[in-house]
Parts: sequence; structure tokens; C-alpha cells
Amino acid sequence: MSSTTVVVNAYKFFNKYFDRILSIGGRLPMDLIPENLSNIKPSNDERFTPDIIQAEIIAYCVALAINDCKNEPRKPYKTILIDVYLKELSNIDTMQEVGYEHSRYNVLKRQAMNEFAGRFNVYAIKAGVNSIIELSLA
Repeated sequence: MSSTTVVVNAYKFFNKYFDRILSIGGRLPMDLIPENLSNIKPSNDERFTPDIIQAEIIAYCVALAINDCKNEPRKPYKTILIDVYLKELSNIDTMQEVGYEHSRYNVLKRQAMNEFAGRFNVYAIKAGVNSIIELSLA
């Protein structure tokens, strides 16, 4: 991981950086589902390199941010994020699960990404990794 802050929108984060962060931190996408939150606390074990610890912290921030997103009938943000990025379901399957057509689903997904980005940034600040990565709005 670099010493400069990477500012990236949430789509690019999930498509370019997410798998790498999980790999460095020894996590799988399904590890971050809300049911597993208590099992994925970041380690501060001195035997791990700073990159591994930072990746674990960032992954934990992702899990917390997704868990905090709204999950209401008209705002199924949490379901969209979990299905697409953690369960790795297709957008079509997720669209059918939340019960919206293509155009409305795309709007909801963009709103989900924006809510996620805001929540992630708050957790990143609290965890001290905001100097590594910051998410911008989609």
C-alpha cells in the first residue's frame, strides 16, 4: 500500500482495489457480510506487516459501512451492496431480488454507492486509514 492517499469513487474502489485489499488482508468477500462482523476485527499483531494490518482495517471499514447503509423497501442499499460485492451475485439477480426494473435499479445502485462512500469515509477517519484511501461520490 502506498503512502499517498488514493481518492477514488466507490465503483472504481470495488472494481479495482477491493479484491486486492481483501487478498492482502487474507479475507474473502463473504467474510464481510453483517453476520460475520464480530469475527473480522482487524489484528494488531506485531508479526503482521503494516500492509496486512492496513488492509484488514480497510476491509473492516467496508464491512461496517455496508452494514450501516439503509435497507428499506424504497432504499435497499445494503441488500444491493451485499449481493453485488460480497455475495458476488449478478446485477440482474440483485435487481430481481430488490424488485426493481433496470433503470430504477441503476439509480438505487448509484445511491447505494454514494451512501456507502460517505459511511466508509467516516469509518476510515475513525480507524486512522483515511490517509490511505478516501472514497468520492459516484
